[in-house]
Amino acid sequence: MKYMKHYYEKFNMFKNILDLEDPTIVEVGAHYGEDSLRFTEAFENPTVYCFEPDPRNIEIFKKHVVNSKVKLFEVALSDNNGEAEFFQSYDEKGSEAVPNKYDWINLDDYKNNKLSNSGSSSLRRGYGKTLPESIKVKTERFDTWFENNNISNVDLVWMDVQGAERSVLEGMGEKIKNIRFIWVEYGELGYEGAMSRQETVKYMTSKSFSVLEEYSDKSQSGDLMFCNLGLK
Repeated sequence: MKYMKHYYEKFNMFKNILDLEDPTIVEVGAHYGEDSLRFTEAFENPTVYCFEPDPRNIEIFKKHVVNSKVKLFEVALSDNNGEAEFFQSYDEKGSEAVPNKYDWINLDDYKNNKLSNSGSSSLRRGYGKTLPESIKVKTERFDTWFENNNISNVDLVWMDVQGAERSVLEGMGEKIKNIRFIWVEYGELGYEGAMSRQETVKYMTSKSFSVLEEYSDKSQSGDLMFCNLGLK
């Protein structure tokens, strides 16, 4: 399919680890919905809850993600219920052509919505290429959302929030115990408050999660896969 492209290996990894055809997945920082749709290709009957606060990305998400298995929440998960300043990234140099990995997006949409490098947007300051003015976005704690939507357990949380990882994790509260696996980016140290690999592992260990080294990066920045020791 056009969305999976060269991501088969990664999503087969998720499929093997979860070992379910109907997992409950929470995607924090859903961008254009490309990974949301890859989950629907990898699993037979998943439920994918997506969080995305950037109105530019939301417009593209709604245009291309038409799937009853995917549910979008137009908020940023954080450690409080309210609103926060949000810094929209943009790189004008890349605005004249749609990158190959997003070739399903119309060029006019890409240019008019200033989507170039929009995936680097964050609740945290620090990224060098942003639009002149920040915006306000709605924020919600994971544990609040969890209770309000009558969620019982989550099989996988996929987190790509550009340096705001600690805030998202803090917002899980006690409900972190109801998550089987967490896939989290680390080492985005250009953003204020971002955690290093060592800090991320230490934090997750304190929450009774164990890093799955065979599925995790070892470099200064990358992704880590954690398993909830209480839900093995």
